[in-house]
Amino acid sequence: MSESKPKREYKKALSLISIFVVLALGAVAYWIYSQMYVSTDDAYLNANVVQVAPRVTGQVLDLYVQDNQYVQKGQLLFKLDPALFVVAIDQAQAQLLQDQANLANAEVTSKRIFALADQGVLSAQDRDNAVANLKTAQAQVELAQANLRNAELNLQYTTVTAPADGWVSNLSMRPQDTINANEAQFALISKEEFWVDANFKETDLGRIQVGAPAEIDVDMYPGHTFKGVVESVSGGSGNAFALLPPENATGNWVKVTQRVPVRIRVLDVDPHYPLRIGTSATVTIPTHG
Repeated sequence: MSESKPKREYKKALSLISIFVVLALGAVAYWIYSQMYVSTDDAYLNANVVQVAPRVTGQVLDLYVQDNQYVQKGQLLFKLDPALFVVAIDQAQAQLLQDQANLANAEVTSKRIFALADQGVLSAQDRDNAVANLKTAQAQVELAQANLRNAELNLQYTTVTAPADGWVSNLSMRPQDTINANEAQFALISKEEFWVDANFKETDLGRIQVGAPAEIDVDMYPGHTFKGVVESVSGGSGNAFALLPPENATGNWVKVTQRVPVRIRVLDVDPHYPLRIGTSATVTIPTHG
């Protein structure tokens, strides 16, 4: 026997009321949550990246690492051919010996000239010339010593070691390549510190305090939450530092909520969940403390 029309309408109304109540409770719960937390998924992991470059130009003799390899501070990365730098040291040493001999001769000569000038045999001008020659010889020795130290430093620079613990990245150089001084050959991602650059809406900044705790959910590891702390808030929005910032004074202006970078340091870096710079994350900061 089919239900009566009033009963069907009653059930329909009850269903609509139930849906409305559920939606209302959900809206209230969301409002309460939004008052207690601020969150953004416009966030990306970052770390200190050192661009590894030689201090001298030369040919790669040996390469001791591979791309994505983990290295420790002081570990040998690559070595340049030292032959030309050894020759430069030999030349600098020879020049120093010659200049030292010239200085010794200048000292002996100046003593003779000083004695003759005191006796009146030579003039005061001869004395002044001897003093000038002696100073020139001394300067030549100092310059040769500096050149020798520079040549020795250049020889040391043919051996390049890791400046920090981390991972080699973007490696393209190979043995026998000729590389230029101060030209980056690859990157070293330091493991000393990881942080998240989280771009929060400007309307949320008033509730974000430096030192506040944060939860970081990395897209790579669903279900695993990292702990963090707010380290700093940028002094301007992302657009403020753009190459071509918007010109709102032109009159053709539409108000758009800006986002401001907030730096969140990761407190519990876990080797079982290795972090990768540039990957996405979601950051949640409680504001009810």
